Amino acid sequence: MELERVNMRDESYQASVQEIHRCGKLCFHINQTEPHSEEGRKLTDELFESPLPEGSVIFPPMQIDLGKNIKIGKNVIINHNLTCMSRGSIEIEDDVMIGPEVALLTANHDFADHWVLLCGKIHIKRNAWIGARAVILPGVTVGENAVVAAGAVVTKDVQANTVVGGNPARVIRRLEV
Repeated sequence: MELERVNMRDESYQASVQEIHRCGKLCFHINQTEPHSEEGRKLTDELFESPLPEGSVIFPPMQIDLGKNIKIGKNVIINHNLTCMSRGSIEIEDDVMIGPEVALLTANHDFADHWVLLCGKIHIKRNAWIGARAVILPGVTVGENAVVAAGAVVTKDVQANTVVGGNPARVIRRLEV
């Protein structure tokens, strides 16, 4: 997948910094509220600029830089300490489970010019399971029913019905569904 180049020196990037600060403040307040409270729900809705879909829940604390760039499906469970760098956008389909301390990172830096971000969408398809402390990097699609093992670093697409693990993640086995 071709990654989008975003120069952090450009005005278009600088204009987004205010939104990053807004989301940072909202995450701070969400992380200080009682879990599953009405106040926390309202703040979460404000972060994503829409209500979480039916049956979906995110356990605080969390760090999300651009909430409006994240689409979450129904019946999604996201455990505590999620980190999302979502400039490249994140789509999480229905029935996905995400373990604690997972990082979804849609931006990385160009080795030749550290002021240039390389951004790509992360797409987690229906019924996938992302294990604790996994890291998903820019441009990755995790296929339907796939399992990403705890601690995996996912640099390439994960096919449907497979289990991947390791750093970098590789196929451990295929699932029969």
